Amino acid sequence: MPSRVGSIESVAIREVWPKEHIDFTPWLEANIGDLDRVLGLGLTNAQREVGAGDFSIDLVAETDFGDVVIENQFGRSDHRHLGQLITYLAQRDVQRAIWIVEEGRPEHVKAVEALNERGVGQIWMVTVRTVRIGDSLPAPLFTVVAEPSEDAMPKGRADPDLTLAQRQRRDFMAALFAQARDQGIDSPFKNLKPDYIGLQDTPARGSGLVYRVAVNRRESRVVLTNKKGRWTGALAVLLENRQEIDEALAACGLARPLEWTEEVTAGRWVIRYGVDVNCRDKPDETRMLELNQAAAAMKRVFDPHLKGLAPQLERDSSETSAEAVGAN
Repeated sequence: MPSRVGSIESVAIREVWPKEHIDFTPWLEANIGDLDRVLGLGLTNAQREVGAGDFSIDLVAETDFGDVVIENQFGRSDHRHLGQLITYLAQRDVQRAIWIVEEGRPEHVKAVEALNERGVGQIWMVTVRTVRIGDSLPAPLFTVVAEPSEDAMPKGRADPDLTLAQRQRRDFMAALFAQARDQGIDSPFKNLKPDYIGLQDTPARGSGLVYRVAVNRRESRVVLTNKKGRWTGALAVLLENRQEIDEALAACGLARPLEWTEEVTAGRWVIRYGVDVNCRDKPDETRMLELNQAAAAMKRVFDPHLKGLAPQLERDSSETSAEAVGAN
């Protein structure tokens, strides 16, 4: 007997959320993971109506890349909301933004692509519509229509006119890297030149897998992650060896277990270790030391597993299982 399959039916977005700022934005704040399933940025801790000078941003969320501002707009994209988005990037001193619209005009899609290519920031344009199948509840359907190249990450510049937040991020990285060198800690970041962006990468295997250190106004993180769409099948292999990896890291003296993603989301996965030390307060050398030691331990434990990954995994899909390639 053939399976019964329903048809997708469009629902007017204002039937679900009558007003964008009163209904949709609070819903997205509480359900930021629904948006992250199509972006894979690790969006968490969304906050509504965050100040930006005399203006208020719809949402600001945290990621392993730093904070991201989110601008919501019902209807077709327009110049006013694009201008607001650029203003928020400058006022909040962040590098990344998400513009959610019902419909992206071709001119604005091209504008976002041009801003990304010219290094103004990293901007994602996402359309949202609501659908249902049969008698189901309506659900949001997010679609990415423009996004930055992951290799086009803004880099720090030699500019004496940095903002206070930029100087704080640069100085934190400088102190972190110097501590690793001075104390002989084999951190993968110890020889990097500090910049003001608030995150820095170093290759873990080729250019598709990276170790990343990130700092924001609240905490710092050491991360092992993949570039979008590359090495997605590697997560299954690492998860097969999770117990061995966790035990090895515990033996290195880490204060807590790693945070593992259980699946690939929008072509990305992440394994992270967070430390309660930020770039705004006076540097806490003890917690900074914990961050450096975690970075060194992750490199020491993960490097053999990464070197043992089958080369074809760099381009394989996330559905590739550990059994198909052989666990280490």
